[in-house]
Amino acid sequence: MTNNLYDRDQWDDFYGTGNSKPSNETPPTVSSSEETTKYNPSHYQRGRIQVWDFIVDQQLDFLAGNIIKYICRAGHKNQETEIDDWLKIRAYVNRKIKALSTDENT
Repeated sequence: MTNNLYDRDQWDDFYGTGNSKPSNETPPTVSSSEETTKYNPSHYQRGRIQVWDFIVDQQLDFLAGNIIKYICRAGHKNQETEIDDWLKIRAYVNRKIKALSTDENT
């Protein structure tokens, strides 16, 4: 994980580990008859572990996590083509490189 405050805040807010106010929203549940929901889509369930579990385990920042997410789902999401995902990967890689370059120059 980087020392970039933006990256830490993104994950803290997403996983509820930061100082943000607790949500009153009921967490999503998975139906016992159907493992796939809009919160747990099949295009992220192709391997033995969930993509987001890997991202959290590796403590990846927001940008790196999205790169991994799109690599893992490339060509497997019904609404998008494989090229769409690879273009997103390129955009996140370019943004990550820009962020690292900016960090090194400060």
